[in-house]
Amino acid sequence: MVSETLKIRIKLFRDKKSFEIEYFYRKKFHEERPMVLDVLLQAQEEKIDDLSFRYGCRARNCGICTVDINGKPRLACRARVKEDDLISPLSTLPVIKDLIVKRDSIPRQMIGYNKIPYKNNLNVEAEASYHNLTACIECYACLDGCPLHKKNNLEVKDNNAYLYGNPFSFLKLQRLFIDPLTPEEEKKGIIEKAKSLGLETYRREYKKLKIKCGVGINLKDEVIKPLLNAAFGDQIEKKNE
Repeated sequence: MVSETLKIRIKLFRDKKSFEIEYFYRKKFHEERPMVLDVLLQAQEEKIDDLSFRYGCRARNCGICTVDINGKPRLACRARVKEDDLISPLSTLPVIKDLIVKRDSIPRQMIGYNKIPYKNNLNVEAEASYHNLTACIECYACLDGCPLHKKNNLEVKDNNAYLYGNPFSFLKLQRLFIDPLTPEEEKKGIIEKAKSLGLETYRREYKKLKIKCGVGINLKDEVIKPLLNAAFGDQIEKKNE
């Protein structure tokens, strides 16, 4: 019988207070290297029956299971845990309960900025970058380390959108901008939207910008740089040479 265990720390948020608990994950076989989601499901079944967390596809397709592991965002369905790891909710979004965070103030930034009458079903020819950007699974790992998102007051009221943008919202705008179905008259509005979300900050911090995508999209080169070039011409290259 397999009896080997892993000690995992889980940070919970309840009644506006946070606290850590220790959970000893029971391995299913000696060489098992469990995913974060394996730990959470077993903990919910055996010790914390009201443990709150999100998961969906279990195949790195939906992004909603993202949590912080030792302070860095990871997909719970694909991140492996080791002894004494700390599982906590995303630090870049407000916590609702336990590991569940409030996500809706990010997509609300895009309300009103997809006026294309026909949607691109990928049968219409588009540049390679457009297809790369469709790989986004909305895990919001890219919020970590973003100098713009740090400016947001995370506790927005009345379900309003965040004032400042982030790599995810700019990815959405860039994908619309290069979509071959986007009318030229709409592209100007997309760039103005990007500016209103604080694109200028990326221009000033481009050289030291460190943002990471959970599925490997090159956010700096395929999202931020082309938007900066569209908004400010070639000034970004000159500014940082």
